[in-house]
This record gives sequence, C-alpha cells and structure tokens, in this order.
Amino acid sequence: MSVKEEERICPICGGDNNCQHGQGDCWCDKVKFPKKIFDIIPEDKKGKACVCKTCLEKFQK
Repeated sequence: MSVKEEERICPICGGDNNCQHGQGDCWCDKVKFPKKIFDIIPEDKKGKACVCKTCLEKFQK
C-alpha cells in the first residue's frame, strides 16, 4: 500500500476517510475533533491519516 493510499484510510475503522486535505476544501477542515478521539487511535497510526466522518460522529454520541 502506498503512502497516498494509507492517508485515505481511517486509523480507527480502516474505512475510507474521504479526506481531500491538501487538495482543496475538505470536510475535516470544517469540523472540530474532540481531543479524546485521538486517544483511541493506535500509536502506530497516529498522525498518518484523518479520522473518518462516521467515526467522528460515533465518538460524539
């Protein structure tokens, strides 16, 4: 898997994070991620890819 492909995978669920960061407007630039959500990301995946919208919504509930 290439680095570019890895960036599109949510580090929590492994699904497509639908991130367009760096390519224009992205949904992740318009929302606030609770600090605690980063605590559930495995250490080896932190800082490598965005959390997907589904995981963010599940975490906020």
